[in-house]
Amino acid sequence: MEIGNWSATPDLNDIYREIREQGLESNLAELEAYGFTVVENALTPEQTAYFRDRIIEISEARIGRKLDIDNETEHAETAFIPYLLYKDKRFKESVVNPKTLPLVSYLLGQHCILSSLGCHLKGPGGKGLLLHSDTSNGIPDPFSPYSHVANCNYALTDYTEADGALAMVPGSHRHFRQPTKWEKWLDGNERYEHVIPIEVPAGSAIIWHGNTWHGSFPRKTPGLRINLSNYFCREYIAPQEDYRNTVPADFLDPVEDQRLARLLGSELAYGWTDDGPLKHFARRKEREGSVPSWQY
Repeated sequence: MEIGNWSATPDLNDIYREIREQGLESNLAELEAYGFTVVENALTPEQTAYFRDRIIEISEARIGRKLDIDNETEHAETAFIPYLLYKDKRFKESVVNPKTLPLVSYLLGQHCILSSLGCHLKGPGGKGLLLHSDTSNGIPDPFSPYSHVANCNYALTDYTEADGALAMVPGSHRHFRQPTKWEKWLDGNERYEHVIPIEVPAGSAIIWHGNTWHGSFPRKTPGLRINLSNYFCREYIAPQEDYRNTVPADFLDPVEDQRLARLLGSELAYGWTDDGPLKHFARRKEREGSVPSWQY
């Protein structure tokens, strides 16, 4: 059917058009049914290689030594490399990727914001990351059916179980709670029976609902598993990384980066100072033709 400008779903109309234009309707169905989806070739081979190489450069400077993507043995388990967005302007491409952002926007709405952008740099060894839901931030059980947070995880190296791939429990977003201590395991004799490895080629994006139980398997081979984790939240949740107050002067293009500016918190509803709320809402009023009812 043709998507109209229906007044009951003003933001959703545009989001769904984007999803249809990008050929993501089957991915949307998977998100709804199982709580996650895989978008293969979400990054071009050039983007995948560029992000991987830049993350290695940044990680080597942070760790203080050279890293071997194929044969690494000294960097064991997982290190989180945070706050990558401002390290290279090209990381913007991952945030506003037309193959992934429409699905994130479907889960969180047009006013969602970027919470963090980092890499889980995984070497061999360890126990992996136990199953959990990203719905936290003080949100109690039972969780809501709609997503408060969402993750877009780009595989920058091939994901296999032996190489430390993501783990998912399909349909677990419908449990509306965190897993119990008996449901968290993903390796060894106590492995939770419903967990599956997400084995995908480099360049793929795995997107999941905030309620979905996930973790990662331990890496059992030499080398590194490298990802680029774009974590998003609704605007009423405090982001993990402070972007709104730290944007470099030359980072945003006033024309091309309008959506990115919103994702970094330029139009958050709260946080005004002496100017008060009216100026704070001015840009949203111009775009949407309305203001919150308490301002009348």
